[in-house]
Amino acid sequence: MTNNTPHPSVWDQNYRATADFKYGEQPNAFLVAQAARLAPASRILLPGDGEGRNGVWLAERGHAAFSIDGSAVGLNARRTWRAAAA
Repeated sequence: MTNNTPHPSVWDQNYRATADFKYGEQPNAFLVAQAARLAPASRILLPGDGEGRNGVWLAERGHAAFSIDGSAVGLNARRTWRAAAA
C-alpha cells in the first residue's frame, strides 16, 4: 500500500512560493454554504486548514475554531498576518 499524502515539507514549499496567501483570504465556498448548519458557538476542528482561512472565518462568527495542519509555514503565515492586523 502506498501513501499518496504529500510530506509536510511539500506544503511548506507551496506556502513559501507566494508572498500572498496561497488560497486567498476568503473561506472555502462549501464551508460558507454549509455554515448555517452549525450550532451557534460550536467547537470546530479544521484539519488541513493550511493558512487558517476557514478557521479565522469561523472564529469571526463566534465559533471556537481549532485549525491544524502539517505545514507549520502555512499556519504561521496566518498568525503573522493576524498579529500585524491587530
